[in-house]
Amino acid sequence: MQISTNVFYDMASRRMTALTGKANAAMLEISTGKKLQNPSDNAAAAAQVAEFDRRDADDAVYKTNLTLAGSLLQQADTTLGQIGNQVQKALELATQAANGTLSVANRASVGDQIASIRDALVGLANSKDARGLPLFGAAAGTDAVRLSGGAYTYTQADVSEIPIADGQSIEVSVGAERVFKAGDSDTLNVLNRLVTALQTNTGDVAGTIRDSMDKLSAANDNIASVQASIGAREARVELQQGLQEQAATDRATLRSTVEDADPTESITKLQQTMTVLQATQASFTKLTSLSLFDYLK
Repeated sequence: MQISTNVFYDMASRRMTALTGKANAAMLEISTGKKLQNPSDNAAAAAQVAEFDRRDADDAVYKTNLTLAGSLLQQADTTLGQIGNQVQKALELATQAANGTLSVANRASVGDQIASIRDALVGLANSKDARGLPLFGAAAGTDAVRLSGGAYTYTQADVSEIPIADGQSIEVSVGAERVFKAGDSDTLNVLNRLVTALQTNTGDVAGTIRDSMDKLSAANDNIASVQASIGAREARVELQQGLQEQAATDRATLRSTVEDADPTESITKLQQTMTVLQATQASFTKLTSLSLFDYLK
């Protein structure tokens, strides 16, 4: 009789403990909205959630990189547009200087205006990006364009790449040489020679003007080509941003199916568990209150 009573108490206690744990788990699901509380609850689901966490962390970095890349490309695009405008103005002034009726003084005045454009172009070439680095591909602390021995030279390009996705990166600018040189045309030195010819009225001034006009026209085409390349990269960044946003949305949906609890299901499960637990407790209380006389009846 004593052994049977001990077994009865032990079984009832274990059952109520299990039901209480199940009820607590259901209440935790309701309060957190998550059905996966510990990796041990479902190892496969926990591994999926861990992978989602890793992807979310990677995407947070890529999102920042995409924003930075878009900003730098936009800055390069805008600056190239300004460079193109300045070259076009220089071409118009060269065309004006080609007019044979201009006096030497008037040509010298045109030369002064073109010199200002040349200097503005050098300033644009040596612009700094949003990070404080040379915009057109020079290494940190150096200028992309320098005047040496009366001629303009270009620092070796060191264009940075920014990772924007797994296995993908994008160059956020171009080297200054790519902007100002096309074939045998070197825009800044073409302008330099033109300024000298117009201001000093020495040498074959008319020939220098004609050569400059041809090369400035080619420079315009080259700048437009470079700007189109930058624009294509901007479009790529925008496309990748859209793909990333869609991937994040899809991942959040998958995570929800793996991790999130159904409120209605959780409440129903809690109610059912509590009903069974209360019934078990009532039965236990009733049975433990019976006297020996009750057992013998």
